[in-house]
Amino acid sequence: MKLLESFVSEIISNSDYTELDVTYLQNRIMTLVGEDNVTAEVATTDLIALKNQLVEVAVGNGRCGHLQEEKNCLGAELMNFITPIPSVLNQRFWKTYEDSPEQAIADFYDLSKRNDYIKVDAIAKNIAFKTETEYGNLDITINLSKPEKDPKAIAAVKLAKASDYPKCQLCMENEGYQGRINHPDRANHRIIRMPLGDETWGFQYSPYAYFEVGYPLRIFLVGFLSSNSFDIFGMS
Repeated sequence: MKLLESFVSEIISNSDYTELDVTYLQNRIMTLVGEDNVTAEVATTDLIALKNQLVEVAVGNGRCGHLQEEKNCLGAELMNFITPIPSVLNQRFWKTYEDSPEQAIADFYDLSKRNDYIKVDAIAKNIAFKTETEYGNLDITINLSKPEKDPKAIAAVKLAKASDYPKCQLCMENEGYQGRINHPDRANHRIIRMPLGDETWGFQYSPYAYFEVGYPLRIFLVGFLSSNSFDIFGMS
């Protein structure tokens, strides 16, 4: 199957799009990557691998720069095609949560891996060592999943216009943000809204994993102010 056709087919298989949307999807994708070289024959049906090939096509067509940060922004935009909009995702999360909180969280996690927000392939490069000590088990991780910026990227960041939007890398404004040379891509990023006290907080994953299980280092008083604070994670 051809590259563009295969990618569109996988989008339909992994999203709410249907066969009626094929032409629309092809046109929207060609707007992003260009019209040349999208008909190359491909042997894979892996969605992320197809996305990576389309990004390289876009570079060749002059639609995307050569820096990894620029490729990441385009890649996230392509994977956004299989990512539900925030309102739909939150509605489905809480509907599933009514029957099974564990399943709701698992579904959100699976989506975040499937749409390449959680960098599964990159995380697999990490090296971990485990050893027992008199103080407990010690985990040491060599993080190879998040490469250092190359000199060209560092130079580009210095020349980039400063911006205070989004306010931080974890703020709500990141949801769906295109990204830029000095701020990570978040087009395929989604956040689950949840009430905590009198505020609305966001539940989100990190793109990169450091440990299989994390434990909070600090507990704030606000975490105890709402009776449903721990219900979210089945800890009531």
